[in-house]
Amino acid sequence: MDFTVEFYETAAGMCPLREFLDDLKAGDPDDFAAVVAGLAKLRNRQYHREPLSKPLGEGCLNCVTSASSIPASSGFL
Repeated sequence: MDFTVEFYETAAGMCPLREFLDDLKAGDPDDFAAVVAGLAKLRNRQYHREPLSKPLGEGCLNCVTSASSIPASSGFL
């Protein structure tokens, strides 16, 4: 089963994670590639367990991916 990874947007239409990824892509393409690969894994249900995700209840998951030199990025499915 495939899932969609959706990024949170503020009421003003800003997307903090997308901005982070844009900055990361410009500043460290290798870490950007690692984070995007981790996010891509979250589309597949087999990765919906620790350490990539943690159930929060009511169908929500805290999803985490990390690269060698940056802290974890979190979101919800």
